[in-house]
Amino acid sequence: MTMTEIERLHSGFRNPDPAARAMMRWWWFGPDVARGDLLRDLNDMAAAGIGGVECSFVYPMEAASDTFLSDTFLADLRFAAQAAQDRGLRFDVTLGSGWPYGGPHIDESTASRRLHWEREEVLMQAQRIPIPRAWASDRFIAGYIGEGTRWEAPASYTQLQREGDHLIVPPGRGPRVLLMAISRLSGQTLKRAASGAEGWVLDHMNPAAARAHIQAVAEPLVAAAGAERIGTVFCDSLEVFNADWTGTLVEEFSDRRGYDPLPQLWQLTLAQGAGREFQADFHRTLTELVEENFVQVFGEWARSRGLSFRIQCYGQPPVTISSYRHADAFEGEGWGWDTITACRWASSAGQIYGKEVISSETWTWNHSPSFRSTPLDILGEAHDHLLMGINQFVGHGWPSSPRPETDPHSPAAAELGRVFYASAALDSRNAWWDTAPALWGTLHRLSWLMRQGHRLSQVGVYLPARDISTGFGGAGRVDLYKESRLHIGDDLPHAIRTSGLDFDLFDDDAAAVLDPARFPLVVLPHAREIPPETIAWLHAVEEAGGVVLDLGGAAGIGLAITDPDVVPDHLPITTEVPVRILPGAKLVSGVESGVAKNETVAVTTRAVGAARVHFVANTGQATTEVELILAPAGSIGSAAHDRVVERWDAETGAVHMIQRSSGRVQLMLEAYEAVVLVEHGETSRAESADSAAFTGAPDPQPQRVSIDGWRVQFTDQDHSQPVELPHQWEKDPARSLYSGTAVYTAAIEIPDSAHSVLLDLGQAKPHALTDPEAAGLMEASFSAEVLPPVGAAAKVLIDGEEVGFLWKTPYRINLTDRVRPGGTHELALVVSNVTSHRLAADAGIPRLVAESQQSFGLRFGIQTLDLALADVASGLLTKPTLSIT
Repeated sequence: MTMTEIERLHSGFRNPDPAARAMMRWWWFGPDVARGDLLRDLNDMAAAGIGGVECSFVYPMEAASDTFLSDTFLADLRFAAQAAQDRGLRFDVTLGSGWPYGGPHIDESTASRRLHWEREEVLMQAQRIPIPRAWASDRFIAGYIGEGTRWEAPASYTQLQREGDHLIVPPGRGPRVLLMAISRLSGQTLKRAASGAEGWVLDHMNPAAARAHIQAVAEPLVAAAGAERIGTVFCDSLEVFNADWTGTLVEEFSDRRGYDPLPQLWQLTLAQGAGREFQADFHRTLTELVEENFVQVFGEWARSRGLSFRIQCYGQPPVTISSYRHADAFEGEGWGWDTITACRWASSAGQIYGKEVISSETWTWNHSPSFRSTPLDILGEAHDHLLMGINQFVGHGWPSSPRPETDPHSPAAAELGRVFYASAALDSRNAWWDTAPALWGTLHRLSWLMRQGHRLSQVGVYLPARDISTGFGGAGRVDLYKESRLHIGDDLPHAIRTSGLDFDLFDDDAAAVLDPARFPLVVLPHAREIPPETIAWLHAVEEAGGVVLDLGGAAGIGLAITDPDVVPDHLPITTEVPVRILPGAKLVSGVESGVAKNETVAVTTRAVGAARVHFVANTGQATTEVELILAPAGSIGSAAHDRVVERWDAETGAVHMIQRSSGRVQLMLEAYEAVVLVEHGETSRAESADSAAFTGAPDPQPQRVSIDGWRVQFTDQDHSQPVELPHQWEKDPARSLYSGTAVYTAAIEIPDSAHSVLLDLGQAKPHALTDPEAAGLMEASFSAEVLPPVGAAAKVLIDGEEVGFLWKTPYRINLTDRVRPGGTHELALVVSNVTSHRLAADAGIPRLVAESQQSFGLRFGIQTLDLALADVASGLLTKPTLSIT
């Protein structure tokens, strides 16, 4: 029997392609690794459902260490690559140590540079002034004279004549300021470098620097691992602070812009609003040089080796969204579903340039410090990334480390081993690791599903790079991504997402390849300096039936909102915007029933043939009711009454609901709960479904049955003992530093009349921290702002047989197939907490940090380990009930 389109999609969802599994950034400290540890790590990853590694080589954590690129290191790399391949794991390699690219092979001619300005007041008479040189690597660019003082800055400058090592200053008529432009090394060395990798960061605008790094670092790494064993070669975000100069910039600018930059270079020092045209031309030139001399050079080299070049293409020097087009695989980082993030930057590039898979560096600071992350924390942040168009997770990450506790007789038996200075530690040392297959399996299914078809983004948000770059001035602000976020603000993306719509950013280069009919609505956020080619594209948008909305009222195109501080609450659904703004779905709150405006629920929709896949997630701490309004009738090839909506379970792959569609779906989502809704026209599936939702019959009211007589036994105890629930381990002084498991047991009696039996631990309760930093959370930390009913996860057994895991909202599990009406059964909950208790008691990590700093200097600062137990709650924190119908 031939499978239908939906059956094929569901079959893939139940058994997704292994390529969609989450990966882990695998930190090698030193580089100092033992092959037994490497094999254990790879085995643990494979068993948990993790799909591969991204090898990253960072600072040493012990006095003795191998050297980066040594023969022994390269042999270990080859061993690891082969071992990963043998286990069916993907193996990616970071082309360097620490970040950004650089090292001992980079000298003054290829190191990153910045534009340095010297200002001095000079007398009125004519003078010959020696050109200063503070550092041997300084390169003088030009000198300028202007009327004013250092406190009353000149409004303009005139370029001075140079004779040899002197500037010729003509006579003046009053106070004057001498301004000198100097090319100076940025002074930035590699961050978090391994032993032997120390050196300058390379100049991303100098092709000789890229080629030097390829020859000295990239080629040996690829040769050792074997190109045939490598998935992608990776470049982290650029992060070369204040990098705004290169040795050939004057010539490159002249060739590209058609005029000499030197007479106007002083305009870079002007405050925002002055020198706009030159500043925009200058920073546009920097962007082009990074694209051509770094991204393109590495991309072409990788492809010549049969490899794919993966990059986080944002940071400094300034790159824009379209800069990604010279690479093969696009990656972002950072959570923030309703803001402008690096993930949105990358996923927008993917939409523009046809990349199916967009990855993200995920969980970078998840519930810091290390080992406080719960499966719910990890899932909640992953949902946030999925809402931004991410469909490949690269976990940050997995520290490769000896495990001293494997020898119980060792004095170091209680020590954890190595952890990275930042981020979650997502390895098998976590006490809740039995839950890992359920967690990674859920993300595997979601990642695979979010690769099918294409994402529907109804709104295009223009990135006015020329306007944004004019605000950089002379302060070394050259991060176009971060400045774009400030320029656009948070109100616009929030208004779009909470309406249930999605958006993509696009820039001037993208307009050259975008179909004018791509977006029903295009928004111009405070745009002034729009190139003629983009203006022509915007007019084509209007001709294609789209709407251009000018939020700043200055571009002179489309519908203008003259007050730049106003973002309409109903921006995407104004009367001027055509109905086709809804090719996917939108969200509304139940305003009629008194429900507040939606602030936390978002949807991302993918078109898969004639079907629509809607991923809807509650990103907040409270249960929220919303209504999903589907696309108008006929938009997916069938009338509204002929459509079907199915609810698919990402943890199990099962279909939990099939109903005929009325075009509106009511959803009640608990904190951090997400659902997958698949909309299609194959009504035969609904007719065979075992679901009351299809018939419209009301669900019977469940009977709530309390479970009494609980007992608990920790793994270090011989016998169980009675316990009163809720039971928080930290309140017992003997368990205040305990990381591990405890088994809670109770007898349950099932009524004769029972048709359905659910175990319900209860809802997670809102629990926002008033002072996150005092609880150890870094600025970018993600944590689920709830107190869950179990800390952190529970394996459920009936009569000794595993039923499943409770680790996310809603904390309910179906026992119907495992119990008998009229029967009595033993219910067991094997509760595991987090490993931060061991972290708090660990004396080994401070010793390792001190040892590293004594031998290798201050290459990193460890997380706030003294806050490892801040706001941590372990155990069975509510009294479970049975829900029986």
